[in-house]
Parts: sequence; C-alpha cells; structure tokens
Amino acid sequence: MRAGERGTKSYDRGPDREQRVREAHRQSSETMNCNGGSSVAGEACKAGASVDSRPIVTCAGDENLFSTLEKNLLQAIPMDTVEWRRSFSRPIKQVKLGATFVPFSRDILPTDKDWHLIKQPIFHIYWTECSDVDSYKTSVRDDIDAWLKILNLYHIQDWMIVLVETYDVKKANKLLPRTTVLDKIRSDFAAKNGDRCFAVINPIKSESRSAESWRGLITRIRHLMLTAYDRTLSRFEDIIREQRERRNNPSWNFCHYFLLQEELAFVLQMLGLYDEALVQYDELDALFTQFVLNSNVGDTPGWLGLFQTPLNNWGGVNLNNGTNHRLRFLLAECRASLLDLRSYLFSRQCAMLLLLNKPWEVAQRCLSFVHNTLSELRILEVQKPEGSIECWSFLCALEVLQACQLCTNNIDNNQQLDLCSLHTASLWALARDKLGSLGKLCGLMPGSEPTSEQLHTVVYLIAGIGDSEPQVERKLTPTDKLKEALSSKEAFKKQYLEHAELAMGTYKHVGRIRSARLIGKELARFYSELGENQKAVAFLSDALKTYMDEGWHHLAVQTQLELAECYKRMDDVEKYTKVCAAVASASLLHITVRNTYLEEMLGYMKMISSPQSLLAELGCAFTILSMEAKVMDKIVQDCVVNVEISVQSLFPREVRCTSAAISVEEMQKPSIPNKKKGLKSIDPPVQLLSKCTLEDMKLLDLSLLRLQVYSYLDYKEDRSLGSASVISKNMKPLVRRSDSAKHRKPSINIKGDFSKALSCDEFVMKPGVNTFVLTRRVNQPGLYKVSQLSLVIEEKLEFLSSVLNPRLCYEVAKTQPTISVKCGRDLLAGLTQDIELVISSGSTKITEEMKLKLRTSRGLTVQSQSVEKVMVKELEIPLPTCEPFQTIKIQLKILAELPPKKDSSSMEHKLNIQCPWGSEESIPLHFGPPLMSSMKLHTAKQRKFIQIVVTGLTSQLLQLTEPELMTISSIDVNFKSLNPIAGQKLLIGNGMNVSFMWEFEIGKDEKSTIPIKTDFRVKYISVNDTEELNDTHVDDDPLHIHNLERIEKACSVYRCNFDITDYVTLFTVSSKVETNGGEFCRAGSMCHLCLTVMRIPSLSSNPPPQLMYEVLADQTMWAVCGRTAGIVSLEIVEKQSVTLDVMPLTSGYLPLPVVRLSRYIPATESKNDIVRNKNDLGSGPRLEPFSPGQVYNASKAQQVHVLPAVPSESN
Repeated sequence: MRAGERGTKSYDRGPDREQRVREAHRQSSETMNCNGGSSVAGEACKAGASVDSRPIVTCAGDENLFSTLEKNLLQAIPMDTVEWRRSFSRPIKQVKLGATFVPFSRDILPTDKDWHLIKQPIFHIYWTECSDVDSYKTSVRDDIDAWLKILNLYHIQDWMIVLVETYDVKKANKLLPRTTVLDKIRSDFAAKNGDRCFAVINPIKSESRSAESWRGLITRIRHLMLTAYDRTLSRFEDIIREQRERRNNPSWNFCHYFLLQEELAFVLQMLGLYDEALVQYDELDALFTQFVLNSNVGDTPGWLGLFQTPLNNWGGVNLNNGTNHRLRFLLAECRASLLDLRSYLFSRQCAMLLLLNKPWEVAQRCLSFVHNTLSELRILEVQKPEGSIECWSFLCALEVLQACQLCTNNIDNNQQLDLCSLHTASLWALARDKLGSLGKLCGLMPGSEPTSEQLHTVVYLIAGIGDSEPQVERKLTPTDKLKEALSSKEAFKKQYLEHAELAMGTYKHVGRIRSARLIGKELARFYSELGENQKAVAFLSDALKTYMDEGWHHLAVQTQLELAECYKRMDDVEKYTKVCAAVASASLLHITVRNTYLEEMLGYMKMISSPQSLLAELGCAFTILSMEAKVMDKIVQDCVVNVEISVQSLFPREVRCTSAAISVEEMQKPSIPNKKKGLKSIDPPVQLLSKCTLEDMKLLDLSLLRLQVYSYLDYKEDRSLGSASVISKNMKPLVRRSDSAKHRKPSINIKGDFSKALSCDEFVMKPGVNTFVLTRRVNQPGLYKVSQLSLVIEEKLEFLSSVLNPRLCYEVAKTQPTISVKCGRDLLAGLTQDIELVISSGSTKITEEMKLKLRTSRGLTVQSQSVEKVMVKELEIPLPTCEPFQTIKIQLKILAELPPKKDSSSMEHKLNIQCPWGSEESIPLHFGPPLMSSMKLHTAKQRKFIQIVVTGLTSQLLQLTEPELMTISSIDVNFKSLNPIAGQKLLIGNGMNVSFMWEFEIGKDEKSTIPIKTDFRVKYISVNDTEELNDTHVDDDPLHIHNLERIEKACSVYRCNFDITDYVTLFTVSSKVETNGGEFCRAGSMCHLCLTVMRIPSLSSNPPPQLMYEVLADQTMWAVCGRTAGIVSLEIVEKQSVTLDVMPLTSGYLPLPVVRLSRYIPATESKNDIVRNKNDLGSGPRLEPFSPGQVYNASKAQQVHVLPAVPSESN
C-alpha cells in the first residue's frame, strides 16, 4: 500500500475497531476504578497510583506507523517533569505526565453532559508519514479533514498532527522542494495554530538524526496535554461552582454533587497534585459539616434526611485498598448512611495525605474526625445500636494507627517520627477507651461474666462490623482484632492491656506525662479487678508522684485512697500504715474519713514487730514553718546550741511525739587557691544562716523568673521600620530539655548520721502549729549545718524529712589568743618609749601558770616594771588569770639604739614572743630618729666656717646640750667653737631647726687638700624628763649638782658624720660700677662694670686653670652692653681685670650684677681631624663649676645707689 493510501481510513464502526475500542474503554474504566487508590506502603503506593492512572490520548491516521512508535512514546513522556502554567494566575506546578494511547473512535468522545473526566480522552493525535505532496492531496488531506470534522462536532480543540519523516542520505544533497507536506498541512488545517503540526524524524530508522526532533515532539505533546487539561478543568470548575450555588434548591442533592467534585479530585490525583486533590475533599467535608450544623437550628434539606436512617453497618475506615467502590456506589444510589459517607470521605483524605508522605497529619485528623462524626450523629438524631459507635471508633483508630505504622517504617527523620507519635498517642488512648466501653457493655471486664443478653449484643455487633477484606500477608486486620476481642475474655484482656501500654508509652515519649498517668490509673483499676494488686500499686504510685509534684491535690488524695485499698488487700502493714498517715493528714477529706484512717494508722502501728521505727515522709503529715538557731554572737566549745522549730501538724487530733531530733553535719570551709606563687589559699567568709521560714524553703520556679530582654528595632535604608524584635541578654538557653528522671518513682529518704543531732524529750503534737526547741552541747569547734528533721510518733512511725534547704548554719569557734602592741604615738629611737602589750584570750582560758617569754632583736631592749628594773634583751612575764574572750594589758618600756644617722628614714626592730599556748609571734616595731642634720660650708676670704643645722622630727620637745665637732682624719685642722656655752636652753621640736657654728683652721704647714672627715655629736634629753628630775630633792640640792648629774646620765647622744670637701679658697672675685668723669650713676646713663679676678697663692703645684666669667644681671634692673661672658687666664699673673658697659634701668639701691666664675676646659685637638669621631662629645670645650668654698665673691650682696635720670630741657 502506498503512503497516501495507508493514511486514508474511514472512522465508521467495524467489528475489529469496536472490539479494540471496548478493550480500551475497559482499561480506562479500570484506570478510573484504581484511581485514588491509596496503599500505605509508602513510595510503592505513590508509584502505583501514577502508573495505573494516566491520561487517555487517541491515535488516528497510520496505525502501523504509531504501533512502531508507541513504546518509545510511553517511555519518553513520563521521563521528566514539566511546568504547568495554569490560568487565573494560579501557582505553577511541576507535573509528571503519563499517557495511555487508544485508537480514535466516536464512542469514546465526551458529550456535553458527560463529566467522567477519567474515562474521557484528553488529547488527540493524527499520525502520518506521507512525504509526497501529491499523495497528500489525494488521500491524506481528506482523511485529516474528516478527523477534524468529527472533533469539531464534539467541540474538541485539543489535537495535534504529527508528520513522521524518514531521513534519506541520498536525498539530503538534493535541492529542497518549494513546498513540503508539513507546509501543506499547516496551510490547510493549522493556519492559526502552527504549533499543532509537527514533523519528526523516525527514530526507528535513524536514531542519531532524530534525537533533537524527538525531544521537541515529546515537549510539544506534554505542553499541549497540559493546555488541554487547563481548558477542560476550567470548564469543569465552572460547572462545579454552578452546582454549588444551587445548593439551596430543593432538588439539589449532596451525593450527586459529591461525585461531581470528586471527579476533579481524581484528575488532580492522576496528575500527581495530591495537595490540590486534598483541598477538594476538604471543601466537601466543610460543606457537609455546615449543612449538618445548619440543620440543628433550621430546616433539614430533603437529601439530608436520607442520612438519618438507623445504622445497620458500622464497619470502620478502610485504608488498605484503593477507592471503596461499594461505598461510592451507595453514594451514587443515595443509600449511604452517615457513617458510610464519613468513612469514605475520610479514607480519600487519608489517601491523599499518605501520598504526600504525611502520616502524622492522618493521625492528627483522625481524632477530630471521630469526635465530629459522633457529634453529627447526635445532631441528626440517628438511631444506633448500643456499642455500634464504639466499634466504629475503635476500628477507625486502629486502621489509622496501622497505616501510620507502615508509613513510618520508611521514615528516617526523627523529627517526623516524634511528630507522628505526638498524634498517635491520642489514638491509642481512644482505642483503649472504646475497647473498655465495649468490655463493660459485653461483660468482658475482669470480675464479671457475660449474660445471655450480652452474648446476643456481641453477635449483633460482630454482624454489623462486617467481614474484613482478605490480606496478602495474612495479618490480622482491625476488624479481625475487634471480633477476636469481643469473642473471648482472654483476647479482650490481652488487647486492652496492649493498647493501654502503647498509649502510655507513646504519651511518655512525647512528654504528656499527665495523660500517661491518667491511663495508668485506669490500668490500676483493671489490675485490681484482676487481683494483681502489686501492678496496680506501681501505676498508682507513679500517678501520685506526678500529682504531688504538679500540685493536683484532689487527684492526689483520691489516688492515696486507692493506694490504701490496694495495700490493705495485699496485707502490707508497713505501707498501709504510711498511706493511712498521708490520708489522715489530707485536709481536703472530711474529718470523719481522716479520723477513721488515723485510727487505722494507730491500730496497724501496733502490728509492726520490727525493733526499728518505720520511716515515712515528713511532708505527708507535717509542714516545717520556720527554724531558728538560738545562738550568741560567739559560740565557743562546750556551750549549748538551741534550734527552735515551728511545725504544723496535719493530723486531725493530738498524737504523741516520743522524740524529735535534727541531724547536724560538719561542713568544711571552702578555700580559694591563691594565684600568687608560694602563698597559702585564701579562706573566703562563710555566710551563716541562723533563721529560715516556709517561704525560704520553697523551690524556685525558674520558668516564672523575669527575663532580661531588650527591644531591637531594625530600620531599612529609607529609615522606615523594617522589623521589631525582642532579644534576651542571657546567652544560655531559656528552655531546656525536661529530664525524665523527675517522672521516675520517688526514692525513699535515707536516714543520715544522727550521732551529733540536736534533740528534745517527749511532747504532745497538737493539730496546727507546734513549737519545740532542740538542744545539744557542742564540744568540738567547726562549722555546722542542719540536715534532716526526724519526728517519731508513738515510738513506731518515724517521719523523716529530706535534706533541708536552705540549711541553717552556725559556727562553733575555738579562737587562739592574739597578741598586739599598742603605742600612744610613733616610736622614736634613742629615747625610752612606753608600749602596751594587749593579749586577747579568744576561746582559751589563761591560768596563772602561763608565762610569756620576750626576746628582742639587736639594738632593742625592753623593761617591765613588774619584773625587771633595767633594760634587758630577754624577759619572762607571768600572766594573770583571764576568762575566754577577755583581754590582758601589760605595760612595757623599750629603748632602741640610735646609730649615727643624719637622714629621717625609720628603723625596724622585732619583738619575738613565745606564747604558752604553743605559738611564737614576731611583732615588727618601726622606730623613727628624733633628729636629722645637715652641714653647710661658709667662706669669708680665706677663713672657713662650718654650720650644722639640726632639725627636730618629733612633737616631743628635746633639749640639746654640749655640741661637739671633731675630725677623725690625719689632717692638721682645728675646729673653733662659736656656740654659746651658757644662757638660754636649746629646745627643739617637730620642724624646728637649731644651728651650730665652728671655724676651722688648717695648719700652716698642711699641704693636703683631701676631704676632712668629721664627727658631730650633741646630747639630747626629753624636756619632760628634765622637769621630773628637777622636781626631786630641791631642798637637799640648792646648787642642782645632783640634778645635773642625773640629767647627764639620762642624756642620750646624737651622732652623725660629715665630709668637708673643696674647702680651700682658690679665687677671689670683686666688682664695682663706675661712671665717666666722676659723675653720679643715673638711670639710663652708661656706666662701667669693673670685674677683678685674683688668684690666691696656693701650695699646690698644679697650674691654675683657665677661667670663664659670666655676668648674670637682672634684666629689669641692668642692661649689659656687649658680651656678658669671657675667658681669663691667671697662669702668669695673679690678677686680671675686665670692664663691661652696663646701664641701670631704674633708680634706687640696685644690687650689683652677679658674676659667676667657672673652670674653662678648652677643646682637645687631634692630629688627624679627619679621623676624629663625630660622636665624641668630650672633644669640645666645656665648663666645670667650682664648689662654694673655692671661689670667694667679695662684692656679693653689695648695692649701688642709682639716681633718677636727668630731666630733659624744655624748649
């Protein structure tokens, strides 16, 4: 057959064609039926849904040609995702398309009122490989025209014509024809839609050449298919919207509308848009809920009355298979019950969520779905058999839990697993609750046997559940489990405990401890009815601990009552006694109940045969209101410590407290290591707590503390506010992970060491506030803190507290005696000083046998008037009796030697004391000199005078006598004293100066000019001492001879050494001011300053140096004209004169300008100036000053009488 003939074909019905169309239609129906299927096996389910549900595309034209390309097309189209840009600015979606190709036929084309979108073909393609224009005109064009006319007849605009070309190498080099077949097709059928005609090279015959064109074809098919869906769904959404707006019409039916909108969900699911398909089901859910709620306050629509029929089927939600066709058929026939509608709708919502891999949201929706459905049954007043709703709720919960469990097996994200557990916990609790209700209804609970009526109820309920679908893995379905539980008490018990344990464990895993404890109480009742009281006690104890920690007092009391019953059934005397004490102390119970349990406690205490008392929590019967340690400022050893405690008794009447005690622990003082090397650790001060109240003992709730935060404003570039936030100053996390240890069973308080406890005798504990004092004598020093309080009731029951916090602290001191020196004023060397030795006994008692041994350092002596009358270096002093924390004062006299010293620096001595309590102390004493001195050398031509100035350094007045200056050198020198021998007393005090003067004469034959070493001495005595000596024996000694002798003995000697240097006069300088012509010296007139420098004859053989004179004039008085300095030499002559011009600037007695004479040392010359070191500073000329004793200025302090200037003559 020719190419043109193969492309020509009639679209009338034939037997073969009808058979193929029916087969395609059947496959399409199966695809629709499988559509929406939701297997919970994770990704396999999602993949299965995308393969089974695929868009239908018809194929017209050359069937043989298409059969060769069909396999490649089926593989290429779903290989990549494509963007679906929908109309009305809807968000862009990534879609992975598939396709099912069927032959073109009129029978499968949609009509106007046929909106089964899954069954309808969405796209139509015509295939041809006609390459000859003439063949195209004769046959192919007419066939395409007939095909397009049929599509136009059904208002179909989504089509495409594909021209398959065969690449021929021989024809490739020939010239291309003017018009190709593709151009003809476009001009004939797609003048305005050129993209609907596409030419592709046959990939079967030329794979390498066809790659690019084949990719273009696949892309064009995907694009046009999505365009077709966009157009079709837009029209379909308009129809849905129109039907929804007619919902108030009496003929409107929700079931029909449900099936209509579900078609849209089917299509979105087929395209992989599971989230948008879920939106369609959520809209249907909300719409139906609104109708039900409105019917409660208004008229009920006719179609809603169909859902008020009595229930005869309560099978749960089925999530294992695809679409439930049975329920969908009932909806189509308007014969579905309310549970049928809700079960089908929820199953479809779950299918979408599981395809989105969100099993936690399935679990989250399930609980609200069950409760909302039960509310709708009540609103619509649907008649339901007793137990049917419990069966349905149980099945729904188990079905969802099973689906979530299968999905979470493939999840590796721990956060998603925790999120799933957060919602499945409530479902396990719901399943346990509904199963428990069924157990009570059918007589399956422990302690009861089912009656005949209850057996009939079980049969009726099992019949309403229906049969479960067969399972491939032969696992028990929720329906099978429920039937098994209702058929056997043992199976019921097993499932009830299993669901309860799973609910508790999941609640604990997600941190909902209260919910877990509530289920635990239900389990405790279940075990109690089974007679397993030990297991019941475990759950009740956990619940009680949680209720007590969180302050649920009513729940705690009820739990204690249940615990008491369990212990009584177990014949556990000790635990029953303790729980009776707690119940008797519960203020929330009636007084009669409390008294009853108090009697039970007292009665069962007598049955305790153990010699040791039974330990119980102090807080269950008593409350500590306050504690106070009654102590003095200082607690010493062997004293009594009292602790006053106020306790509130919660018992309803008086009980006998046979003993009360509080344990005490010795606490080690903390030490801080000293960072400085070689130093001991520092003991920080310990904060002693002597009183605390009930408010102090309460634990601080960190979650209620005020957070330290500050606001932060973030501004944009245009200075407008961008964001505002609150930032915490604390860098540590504010919310921390809750430790699971606080939910564990409470540990029994362990009794500590009560060997050092404070205790009291027996007393009566009355209801309300009781105050008692605990005492004990302490014989060991240390730092103590209280630990546990123990109250023994009736000698058998001991209420023991945990370690009290805050803990009272008190210190028992054993302080060693301390020794210190007290001085009335600063200590002075060379004078007898009074000091006071102060001994603090501390916590030690000083007896008469104890003695102090004193030993002084070198140069220091000590005297005690009670022991010795003279100054000694070692002294032993007996101590008087002294009680603890008293002081002893001992008067001492000390004398420190004053060495030769002319400055004011102090001297240090040490007083070593050997104490009778074993320690040796060394007390430093600092002595200051009473006097200081300085020396000055004065010159009068060649005569020399020595002046020594003595300065007082103490406020105590001293009398100076007998100054003496002598030389200790070998030079022939004589010091002639110029000081008065008799007359006024020389007194000196702080800051006062006394001057002594000597003229010293050097022997005529003495040639040496070495320094002269001198020794200055002066006697001194305190003025107070002289007055005391003068007051004694006045009548017996009228000439005061004895007084002078005593004063002479009492005097001390002050010594110091001086060196006299440069004491020979070398030069004499004199100056005078002269005027011209013998006139008077007037201001403003030029005068002459005559300087004369004369050398004094010397025995020294050294040549006289060169001298430089400098005139230093006061610029406000004198103006020196010319040079003010010059050099003179006296090597040849003994006298040189220099005249300078000066001008007095003011009148009056003006002092002469000062002339300073210095030794001039000229620059040293080198033989080679080039080699001279540039950095040698000593090579230049320099000046050296003379000492004051070497130059005598004869004109010093002279003045010149300057007359005022002569007034100028007037014209």
